[in-house]
Amino acid sequence: MPAINMNLGQYVPTGSIIHRLDPRAKLFSMLILISAVFPSKTYWGVLICAGVLAVIVRLSKISWRSVIRSAKPVFLLAVFTFVFHIIAGVFRDKNITASIIPGAFMAVRLVILMMFAVMLPLTTSPLELADGLDSLFRPLERFKFPANEVSMMIAMALRFIPLLMEETDKIMRAQLSRGARLDQGNIFQRVKSFMPVLIPLIVIIFRRADEIAVAMEARGYDGGKGRTRRKPLVWTWRDSLAVVMSAAGVGIFFALGM
Repeated sequence: MPAINMNLGQYVPTGSIIHRLDPRAKLFSMLILISAVFPSKTYWGVLICAGVLAVIVRLSKISWRSVIRSAKPVFLLAVFTFVFHIIAGVFRDKNITASIIPGAFMAVRLVILMMFAVMLPLTTSPLELADGLDSLFRPLERFKFPANEVSMMIAMALRFIPLLMEETDKIMRAQLSRGARLDQGNIFQRVKSFMPVLIPLIVIIFRRADEIAVAMEARGYDGGKGRTRRKPLVWTWRDSLAVVMSAAGVGIFFALGM
C-alpha cells in the first residue's frame, strides 16, 4: 500500500484481517501485548516485542512509512526520554557512558509500546472504537457510570486529534510564510513566538466544538439510552483466537523471563 500523509490517530481503511476484528478484541489484545513491553528485561525480549509489532503492521496492510508518519510525536517523546535518562545518570553516577545503553533500551521500549497503542486507532474507526468502549463500559452503568457518554467523548477526541494537528500545521505554515520564526531562539522566545499559532487554534477548537454540538442536537442526540447501531458488534471465533493467542504469547514471554 503506498504511503500517505497521515496524522496521529487517523484511521486507515485497508480491509485487512486486523481491521475486521471486533474493536473489543483489539482493545483486549493491545492491553495484553503492551503489558509485556515495559517489563521486558533482555534484548531478546525487546526483539520479540518488535517482531510481534512488525507482524501486526504487516497483517494490517499499512506501510511502515505511513505508520511512522502517524507516530512522529512518539519518536520525539523517545528522544526526550533518552536525553533525560542520560542527564539523570550523569547526576547519579557521574558517568555518561554507563547511561547511554539503558537510556536507549528504555527509549526503544517506549517506542514499541506507543506503536502498539497507535495501531489501534489506525485500524479501528472512531465509531467502532466508541461502540467497543461503550460495550465494555456497559456493566459499570449499574454504578451510575455514564458509559455511552464517556466512550463517545473518547471517540470524539480520537477523531479530533488528526483534525487539530492538520489545523495546527496550516496555521504554522501561514505564520512561517509571513516571516515568523517559530524554530529559532531560546525556549522562552519559542513559546512567545507560538502565541500567534495558539490563539487561532483555540478559536478553531471552540468553533469545531460548537459545530459538533449543533449537529448532535439537530440529530436528537440525548445520550446513549435507547440508541441503536447501524453496524452492531459481532464477536466471532477470530476475535477469540486473537485474544487467546495474545494471552498465550505473553504468558510464554513471562515464563521464559524475557
